[in-house]
Amino acid sequence: MGSTAFYILVLVLYFIAMLAIGVVFSKRVKTDDEYFIARDKLSAPAIGFSFSATQMSGSSYMGTVGSVRSLGYCFIPAAISSAAAPWFCYVLVGDRIRRISARLRAVTMSDVFGARFGKKVGILSAIIIMICSVPTVAAQLKAAGTAFEVLIGIPYVAALFVFGGIVILYTLLGGMFAVAWTDLIQGILMILGFAILTPIVLSASGGFTQMHVQYAAFNPNGITLNGGQSLMWIISGFLVWGFFQVGGQPASITRFQTTSDTGKLKRALLYSIVFESIIYIGLTIISIAAGVLIPALENSDMALPILIQQYLHPVIGGIVLAAALGAMMSTVDSVLLMVSSVFVENVYRKLSSKDVDNKKSLFLGRIITIIVGVLGLLIAIDPPDAVLWIITMGFSVMAAAFTFPLLLGLWSKRTTEAGGMAGIIGGAVMAIFWYVLGYVKYRSLSAWVGGIWPAIIGALVSVVLTLAVSSFTKPISQETEELFFDDAE
Repeated sequence: MGSTAFYILVLVLYFIAMLAIGVVFSKRVKTDDEYFIARDKLSAPAIGFSFSATQMSGSSYMGTVGSVRSLGYCFIPAAISSAAAPWFCYVLVGDRIRRISARLRAVTMSDVFGARFGKKVGILSAIIIMICSVPTVAAQLKAAGTAFEVLIGIPYVAALFVFGGIVILYTLLGGMFAVAWTDLIQGILMILGFAILTPIVLSASGGFTQMHVQYAAFNPNGITLNGGQSLMWIISGFLVWGFFQVGGQPASITRFQTTSDTGKLKRALLYSIVFESIIYIGLTIISIAAGVLIPALENSDMALPILIQQYLHPVIGGIVLAAALGAMMSTVDSVLLMVSSVFVENVYRKLSSKDVDNKKSLFLGRIITIIVGVLGLLIAIDPPDAVLWIITMGFSVMAAAFTFPLLLGLWSKRTTEAGGMAGIIGGAVMAIFWYVLGYVKYRSLSAWVGGIWPAIIGALVSVVLTLAVSSFTKPISQETEELFFDDAE
């Protein structure tokens, strides 16, 4: 049996298992609440792994490996910060969102925005989330299509539709039940994949010392801590991939709404941090080794698939590839589910003059899942730039728009409804404007004026507007104050 046949066999078994999970859990989905967040029906490991697997995505397995290989150690602070992201999110917003969501029976982050800043802000945040999520879906599909094309020889476009169709199908069937439990399995595979590949490529590179000597010859700037980048670029990356996950990853933050049990949420946090620490340590070694082992590489996103192909037996390579695909699947399924939930709960229900029953909500949610999945597939056929930077674009706009209005809305009584709206609009507009400036000047999504990431400049505008407008507009109602700032369970 040839190597391609081994890859196909392992992946077929893997995909069958994912679809089986969707079928099994489809029988447990009776209401839209169960479909969208499976409230109080998930274990701590499932919540923790689902949070991290959604956050990390195909960018960690393919985009970040390729980017760190090219940029070197200047990107490592961002990787360290990413591993700390679950802690940032839990401490700053996690438990408060859990409490408020339990009181509101909230399903989405837009429910929280709507309750804090008013119906219009809830709808606005939902629209931003839906638009910004499509690039994320497209990036994951691009990463998967690239992996299939390199390792199996399946034409890129055909691979997109095979992979995308499977993810869309099991998400349609099982909702959050299927998403969380497949994320747990995929997370275990991700750890297993890096545990297998890391020592092999490290040994092939001659060990730590020799690997770094050779990498310095391959990329002299990359072996230094600044890597030829400005200090502001490095600091911005550190903040964006850690602190700004608070606002930039609503699909992950939704996991805080799946339980009303604070003890379970704390245990889930521990699983997340351990999971991500293992992944990012392995990622760093693999990325530097990739520069040594495959110095001539036209497309940086192909670094991981080529390492798998050259250094692993096809059966083991199939498992590691399944782990990489698992990272992509875990983000796609979570984003699809989040977008369908914000449309149904925060757009359709709010604008509909009639009551929407559970059956209709489920139907609409599944239709939106298909629509967003297909849009992502169409964009992925000919996407711009590398995987990591496609993901960063949607992430940055949401981080700029949501981070400070969410934090101030949860922690400060003086933040008004008008202030929240001004912060969200101003942050999103500024981030988009900064991307446009960078693209006009550098013709790239990954180079920005002054080395300042769009998420940073947009968030600065957002916090200034939120505070300034709140200082002279109408205070929040007594009802809203009691809902958000009464700390009794």
